[in-house]
Formats: sequence, structure tokens, C-alpha cells
Amino acid sequence: MTRKAPKSYAAIYDAIFGRIAQGQYRPIHRIGITTLAQALGVSTTPVREALRQLAGRDLVVERHREGFYLAPLNARAITSLYTAHELWMDRALQLRPAGGHRAGRQRSLWRLFDNRAAATGDAAIISIRRYVDDRLAVLRRHEATILADMGERAQLFADALTRDDPAMARDISHAFHARCRNVAGQLANAFEGQGNVPRI
Repeated sequence: MTRKAPKSYAAIYDAIFGRIAQGQYRPIHRIGITTLAQALGVSTTPVREALRQLAGRDLVVERHREGFYLAPLNARAITSLYTAHELWMDRALQLRPAGGHRAGRQRSLWRLFDNRAAATGDAAIISIRRYVDDRLAVLRRHEATILADMGERAQLFADALTRDDPAMARDISHAFHARCRNVAGQLANAFEGQGNVPRI
């Protein structure tokens, strides 16, 4: 079965980002441009350009004469990213969302965070959110493995937003981010090996 080739640069970028977020690469393995281009049904030029854009967002690194590699994430960097995420989430919860907020039946805590950022209409928050979220996206699978109660936290956060209780939403956000920082070492080990670790 032949896959339909992506029709735009954005689709190529998204396809590569999706593979990175799904854990298809490890930091020690080179990302093969030719293999990736063949899998996407495109030439190597847009793949190389997309990888350079991803390097600009610190998701991959380009090594001179070696190629592209998944950017490493150690426990310290992961801790810093969660702290930055918590700070912009605090700011987003201080701002009244334009047109109100409808959490609906959303079960993903990260999607709720994204929706809240977008609802503020604040360009700085949206820009910071995208950078930090892209860097943390490579940990999503490992978070779900290590943190067993993500669905419960998402429901509590959604309920707080529905009740228009930003103080409660902040408390839930702080507890979540603190827990993520506490397991930063486990997340870093799982990311490096792209393996699973016990749930806690």
C-alpha cells in the first residue's frame, strides 16, 4: 500500500515531529534523511529543511558532517522545562479567557493546558507554550507510563475550569508539575533508552 505524500512543508514538518514525539528516535541514533524522505514519499530537501527547523526549536541537533540527532534531555533540562511550563500556566490562569472557557469532556491534561493558553489570546503565552510543549512532547509516552493518574488529574483540572475556579486549577497544575519534576530522573532515563519504567 502506497502512502500519499505530504503536500506541504508544514505536513512534512508535522510528520517528522510526530515521529519524534512517538519515540521513534533515540538521542544516540542518527536520523536518516534519505530513509525518512522515502518513508514520507518526498525528496530529501524538504526533509532536511524541516529537520533544520526542528533544530531551531531544540528538538534535534545538527552535527557537522554527521547529520541530525534527537536532542538529548537530561533530568536538569526536564526539570527546567516543567518549571517554565508551570510559570506560563500560572500566567494563563490569571488571565480571563476571551469568551469564557469550555473544558468539555477533554481527558488530556496537556490539551487542557493548550486550550487554556489559546483561550487567553496572549501572544507571549502562546509562543512560550509552543516552545516548551514541543520540547516536552517527547516525554508524553513516558509520562503516561510513569504517572498513572493523568486521566484523574485532567478531570480535576477540567472541573476547576468549568467552575471558573482558577485557584483550584492552579493548585492542580502546581501539584502536577511538582510531581513531574520529582520524576525528572526517571523521565530522562526512559527518554534516553526509549523504554518503559514502572508506574508510580
